[in-house]
Amino acid sequence: MEPLLHMPEKLKIPMNLLEWIDQHMFGSKEPCFKHKNKTIKITKDMVNKIFDFPGGTEPFVFSSDDPQVKAEVTELRNKYVDYRNKMPINKIEEVMLSDETKDGFIRSFAFYFLSSILCTASYCFGNMKFLYSLRDVSVIPSLDFGQLALDFMREESERHFEMIMNRPSVEEMNKPSYIGGCLPIWGIIYLDFVDFDFIDNHQ
Repeated sequence: MEPLLHMPEKLKIPMNLLEWIDQHMFGSKEPCFKHKNKTIKITKDMVNKIFDFPGGTEPFVFSSDDPQVKAEVTELRNKYVDYRNKMPINKIEEVMLSDETKDGFIRSFAFYFLSSILCTASYCFGNMKFLYSLRDVSVIPSLDFGQLALDFMREESERHFEMIMNRPSVEEMNKPSYIGGCLPIWGIIYLDFVDFDFIDNHQ
């Protein structure tokens, strides 16, 4: 995951473009962009290419019935909680930067990346469910980050679309609202398919 260290601080893709793309994303299992005669099927390989993921195939695990695993996850969570018993991003960053062990740093870095870039939620907090897959640092390179990002974005797009459509008026529907997940994924994939050589004015 070394390439992630060299990502730009901000992905500069216009928000109005991202919102327009999200309005044209469909598919419960295999998301795709549809507009007029253009259809782009979104795959995890595209996501892997954006982030230069190694292409792991091990699915993320979000829970366990094993008491020992639950205890390990709880112990890990306790490292990241603050005085409010929450896991804010800045606390995860603090733990990551202060951890002098290699495994601890790698785990915190992966947790920070998942919580702040790949699978962001409405508030800047870490999600405890990721810790189930981050317990064993040795399996992190084989985890399927691409599929995780794709599934999370699809669910967030569907949730956002349903929320907009359930608003009582057109004025309410046009109000800005939060879309979770790494929304620039949609924009980067879409722009990769645009042939700018055939567009006269693409400012």
